[in-house]
Amino acid sequence: SFTKDNVLKSALMISGLPLRFAVSTFTQENMAVVESKWDLTRQSLLTAASLLKKFGFSSRNLSAHSVIVVLACYLATLENQASYVESGKTSADRNALQKWLMRTLIKTGVWGSGLDTVLTRIRTVIQENKTGEFPTDAIEQAMAQVGKSLSFDDVELEEVLSSRYGTAKAFAVLSLLYPGLDLSAEFHQDHIFPKSLFTDKALAKAGISQDIIPNYQERFDTLGNLQLLKGQINIEKQAQLPEAWLEESMPSAQERESYKRDNDLDGLPLSFEDFVEFFDARKQRMLTRLRTSLGI
Repeated sequence: SFTKDNVLKSALMISGLPLRFAVSTFTQENMAVVESKWDLTRQSLLTAASLLKKFGFSSRNLSAHSVIVVLACYLATLENQASYVESGKTSADRNALQKWLMRTLIKTGVWGSGLDTVLTRIRTVIQENKTGEFPTDAIEQAMAQVGKSLSFDDVELEEVLSSRYGTAKAFAVLSLLYPGLDLSAEFHQDHIFPKSLFTDKALAKAGISQDIIPNYQERFDTLGNLQLLKGQINIEKQAQLPEAWLEESMPSAQERESYKRDNDLDGLPLSFEDFVEFFDARKQRMLTRLRTSLGI
């Protein structure tokens, strides 16, 4: 996540200087300010990278690397920066920051055009913040004022839930919907019903009639059939049907029911023929959970 632009933008952000990459920005006087703040900038970037790792992000699944500039700016204002990533005392603040971060990654267009304007607005809020906590509401209000609202309409929610396997957005949505995972470990996006079941040949072999095969194939690779699993567990799961995998990996019926409840797997069918019905019901539960998570 440390591109040259991100490092330089973070240095300007923390130094309180204009963010535009122009000759007028890089005066001798301004560079003296950057140099005086360099140790703080460096530490803040390193802490921001550790925080992103704790949230499960890497260069592979972080769709907007500019977020590290905001994290570094906020961390630079904290007296407890050294312990922020792991301390229990900052857990609630980390959760608030993570939730805001996920919203910005899920919402289309936040980190695209007008980047310097939105970053400048966010910096002002952070600099004026006296709460000792990440100022989520104030930041979102400032973003909305420059056309970067984090509100979602029904069309956008449908688009979010149509996110496809392997995309950075799918990871962000699953992380938002199902918090509590230790994402500092390697997690995979897993197909609840294995993708190998959805080829034309496999579907025909399972007795799925030709006219409804498209109903299966248009669904299986989107969020309604996805969950986050630790990498090794996902490898061991292989192509097992979900109910069989749960019984093998979780011998306790209570543990299985808890897992199903926490991951919106209620009504998990024994028969593959009921996949479409299960998918549609789970997607509705995910929509309800998404509305709650987004404050709608």
